[in-house]
Amino acid sequence: MIKKIFKILLPVLILFNSSYAEPIVVKKTKWHHMDIKKHFEVVTENVRAGKTAQKFEIRHGECKKQDCKWGAHRTEKHLKIYQFSKKKFKDPVFYAVSVFIPEDFGYDFVASKMSMFQAKMMGVDMPLWMVSTQGSGFQVRLGHYKRCEVHSFKKGTWNDFVVKTNYSRERVKGEKYFELWWNGKKIDECTHYIPFITKKHIQESKSHGWSSNKQQINMRYGIYKFRVGDYLSQIAKKKPKKMKTMTQPSGMKNIINPFKYDWGVKIPTTIMLYDEIRIGKSFNEVDIKTNDPVD
Repeated sequence: MIKKIFKILLPVLILFNSSYAEPIVVKKTKWHHMDIKKHFEVVTENVRAGKTAQKFEIRHGECKKQDCKWGAHRTEKHLKIYQFSKKKFKDPVFYAVSVFIPEDFGYDFVASKMSMFQAKMMGVDMPLWMVSTQGSGFQVRLGHYKRCEVHSFKKGTWNDFVVKTNYSRERVKGEKYFELWWNGKKIDECTHYIPFITKKHIQESKSHGWSSNKQQINMRYGIYKFRVGDYLSQIAKKKPKKMKTMTQPSGMKNIINPFKYDWGVKIPTTIMLYDEIRIGKSFNEVDIKTNDPVD
């Protein structure tokens, strides 16, 4: 009798133990209050796998609130699933994201720099980590620190990324706190061997009202350009007079409200396709080769 019960329960237990892996469909995401969402679509042509993909689009001058002031604009989907930073070592988190890079994609489309996907802690200004592009390839940053140099994209096709992160603050010898795979290949120089969440992150988060055990971490994907003023000033056919600037704590200067000026040129409309977005506890749980399509 016990053997019969065990045979019945075993498939259920296996299913339960593997249920952490989440395919990220649109209903499992949300918008930020500064996102431009009017051009977003779920499309059925040019998909990575399955039946649908997610299409993001943003045009010159489209921005909201503080983004307009600081020279940024964004259209990103935020996961409704959160992670938390712990003092003690814990299991890693794996994310998968497939991005279609257009054939004519380049520096002008990203306005010098653009995030493709990133993770932020609530109340903290800088991303914990970011996979960004300057138009020809991608690089990884952990906060202010550049983890690995630019790797050229494959254009006119899909690029598959898997990111492993560990948000623990305890240092364990030999542990890898950040790793990245691109089109199935491990990019060794992106690997990070020490915790990248610091006491400063926790203090900044707490200063914005988040308690010591509520450092929520949220991954988001889509288009986020954050140096628009710099780009427009470089390519301008007209030089606006009496531009206002501000100096950031890092020492960098930002042009305030760059979209209000007539530069004689505009940022080209940027369109990006995303598909096969997953979150899980292991590489195999999120790898596109070992999972059903996300639709």
